[in-house]
Amino acid sequence: MFRINKLTMYSFDEKKYIYQFSSGINYFKGKNSSGKTEFYKFLDFMLGSSEDIRKKPWYRETLKKASMEIQVDNIIYILTRSYNPSQNYLSYADEEEGEAIDQREYKEKLNSIFAKDMELLKNIREFTEEELTFRTFTMFNFLGEKRQGAIHDFLDKCSDIKYSVKLVPILNFIFNNNLGRIYLLQRELEDLQQKLKELEVTSSRYDFICTQVNKNIQKLGSNVWYTGRNADDIRKNLKEIKDMEEPKRKGNDRNIADLEVMYSNISEQIKTYENLISDAKQFENDNSNRKKLLENLEQLLAENEVFTYLVEPLKQLINELDNTISFSQYTINDKTIAELKQQRIELKTAIKRNDSRFQCYTMEEKAKSIALIEEYLSADIRDCSEDLKDIKKEIRQIKEELKALQNSDDKAKIQQLSQFITRLYKSARGISSVVDDDIFQEGFKIQYFKRGNILQPMIQIREKNENDIEQKKEVNYYIGSMARHTLIQLCGYLGFLKILLTEDKYPIIPILVIDHISKPFDENNVRAIGQVINKAYEEIGKENLQIFMFDDEEYATLGLQPEHSENLVDDEKSGFNPFYYLAPEKDEKISERI
Repeated sequence: MFRINKLTMYSFDEKKYIYQFSSGINYFKGKNSSGKTEFYKFLDFMLGSSEDIRKKPWYRETLKKASMEIQVDNIIYILTRSYNPSQNYLSYADEEEGEAIDQREYKEKLNSIFAKDMELLKNIREFTEEELTFRTFTMFNFLGEKRQGAIHDFLDKCSDIKYSVKLVPILNFIFNNNLGRIYLLQRELEDLQQKLKELEVTSSRYDFICTQVNKNIQKLGSNVWYTGRNADDIRKNLKEIKDMEEPKRKGNDRNIADLEVMYSNISEQIKTYENLISDAKQFENDNSNRKKLLENLEQLLAENEVFTYLVEPLKQLINELDNTISFSQYTINDKTIAELKQQRIELKTAIKRNDSRFQCYTMEEKAKSIALIEEYLSADIRDCSEDLKDIKKEIRQIKEELKALQNSDDKAKIQQLSQFITRLYKSARGISSVVDDDIFQEGFKIQYFKRGNILQPMIQIREKNENDIEQKKEVNYYIGSMARHTLIQLCGYLGFLKILLTEDKYPIIPILVIDHISKPFDENNVRAIGQVINKAYEEIGKENLQIFMFDDEEYATLGLQPEHSENLVDDEKSGFNPFYYLAPEKDEKISERI
């Protein structure tokens, strides 16, 4: 059970004002400039938003701090935020306030309250690969004027990039039915990545030692190359050098000039082959375009044979190309190119090795190189290149499977959501003329599409197939009314809250805060709002969802019977902040404009 019990506001001159709240609907009426939208935003501020109220005239030099009392599973907490962003407090109701905490710690404590299952939150983070907290899920809690009437990407807060980038992975998690397999693969991936790190350390050590040994061998004028597996050959070569014997060289050693010529020739071959491949692919693409053009022209010819003279020459040309030119003639086997590139690498290495033969080193430098080589040869190293290749391949395969599983949708769950949203909308039948108009359309429904987070109205039309048999076909139903869109949007919010609250595993605050939703409705349709909310409560329950509404209409006009209602303007105050008053001259100017 969750409920916000009250909000207490304190002024700099020690005055205070208390807003009391109830379970179910809390309705606040206010005229223009009475602070409805500020109250809407202030609830988000108390629940951890980073807004700096010092920059707003509504609070400047009037509001010192505010405390919100919340009840979570029979435990009462006091959340306090002050005019100073770094002075926040969070405590149990029966304990003293304690020391001030900054915004980061304030949010962390709130997260520990609303994220009931921290292990599940960890799983969500691993699944989405995003740093998620209860703050991320507030995108489902706030429906404001900012994007009222949006049915494509319909969540208001998702106009903010910090929310929009996290919406897709969250939706993937909500509508995924492969979570068990995904968690198993994630554990396996973690183990493989840990092994990869260990192998990379071993491989780096192997590469370093081989490089150092070969670097010092070159100073000795030897053409032996250390591979990590021929330590005995290197030691034998060192013994010959220490015994003042001339190092034996292979009879097929080439000088640098020969090697550079070979390197240049192979590079030219590779470049030529790569250009041929590029040209051949372009040629194939051009020929494919010609075939598409021919198909279009043949369709034209079927309608009017007068154009035969245009089609036949092109058809003949394409047939000749197909018969005489093979794409394979213009490509070189990938394996051949890979071998050429490997030869080029080996030649480059050979050039570097031979270069040392023409440099002079002192006996002291050579003696130092011998000592270093002997020390490096005593190290226990292992070539992990094949193991690294295998484990990287395995990681790549797991990531590909994970991506496919994470993007697979639970279609039954999406359909259930669509049906619930449609039922909510249709519940305003007989109350709203716009709803009646829509329901009159055959097969009307609201289909939810996860891709794009879309609430799409759809209807059925009748059309004949190729056999002249009449069939029904679902098509998108485009409606331009802002009132329709806003009512559908409200149904979408309530639909998602039903899912999130019913499953009881997400770090969601069970509230819905709505700002001035009556704005696009006329007096004949505005009661649909109350009907939709009442219908949602039949399945969600008023004890499970607390709604806060801010509007300039009487609640009865919206078809509502709230558990608590209040006017933001009364004898004690001129708006939401009881300590803030418009200057008289401003009031007069506003009156003149009105």
